[in-house]
Amino acid sequence: MAKVSTLLLSAATLAYLKLAPPHLQAPLVDVLSKYSPIAPSTIFNLASIYAAFRLCAGLLSNINAYYSRKVQNNWVEDTYDWNKEVVLLTGASSGLGEKMAIQLAEKGVQVIAMDVNPLNEATSKYSNIHFYKCDIGDFSQLSTVASEIRTAHGAPTVLILNAAIANLSPLLKVPLAKSQKLIDVNLTSCIAMMHEFLPSMIEKNHGHVLFVASMCSYLSIAGLTDYSASKAGMLGLYEALRVELRHVYKAPKVRMSIVHPTWMRTNIVEFNKVETDGSIREQRRLFWPLDKSAKKVVDAVMSGYGGRVIVPDAPILRAMLGLRLWPIWAQEGFRDYVRLH
Repeated sequence: MAKVSTLLLSAATLAYLKLAPPHLQAPLVDVLSKYSPIAPSTIFNLASIYAAFRLCAGLLSNINAYYSRKVQNNWVEDTYDWNKEVVLLTGASSGLGEKMAIQLAEKGVQVIAMDVNPLNEATSKYSNIHFYKCDIGDFSQLSTVASEIRTAHGAPTVLILNAAIANLSPLLKVPLAKSQKLIDVNLTSCIAMMHEFLPSMIEKNHGHVLFVASMCSYLSIAGLTDYSASKAGMLGLYEALRVELRHVYKAPKVRMSIVHPTWMRTNIVEFNKVETDGSIREQRRLFWPLDKSAKKVVDAVMSGYGGRVIVPDAPILRAMLGLRLWPIWAQEGFRDYVRLH
């Protein structure tokens, strides 16, 4: 989405070049005549074309963003009272989850922190963060804990499905049981969470489900094969469930969001080198700060609107969303470049 300041600057530049009276243009014409080998009239025409292009591109970008936002939220508004909302956050004991829990708590939001590991001291000091120990890949245990949460706090109105694990090895070096556990934690648990908590949101026609996926939803990475599959599956779950909420469950105010972060320094990817067939392959990654990533997710939740969030929202990452439309040779070359093994 183009910033208002950029649009105003493009419009002002175009207006000056095309509509300003000669006496206002004269100082610039004099400077160009003195220092530029190109005629001022030619420079004015080229600058006008560029300013007009920037203005039109900016307007189209804003129109596209407006319609995308409206469509993703079914053209309906909803109100969130953050003194009453209850946010359930999985994977809250470390990394991105821990940062999100703290940021939400500092805004006065009631947070149900669910993780297999206990909270760190920095997180547990908040009275509005309530910890529940749970292995979300154990669906019987998850159902029991979900019942405890509903009894103690009522049905959560916001789900942030952040918990994930990774196996940093080529697929055939990962025991099948470990890949199965990864799929259960990263993907199947999200479906189990829907069964536990989505019905109450549908009944009230109010709530927000946010999936923390990955750029691996679009870019499968060798060395993260089962992880990439789980995140691509999460993207499919998000897309299909949004349509079901609209047409099957008739709950257009239940928001759905998905976040695609890039590399972050968490327990999942805390590495610099990876062993490959006895050799060491150096890994050079641009790690995006956890605090900034958490803020993007928290801002998306508290906006009251659903949609897709890219962290960071950089042009190269937006281009990757259309990776499968690239020529095959470009796709394979890029995958070769980003592989872990």
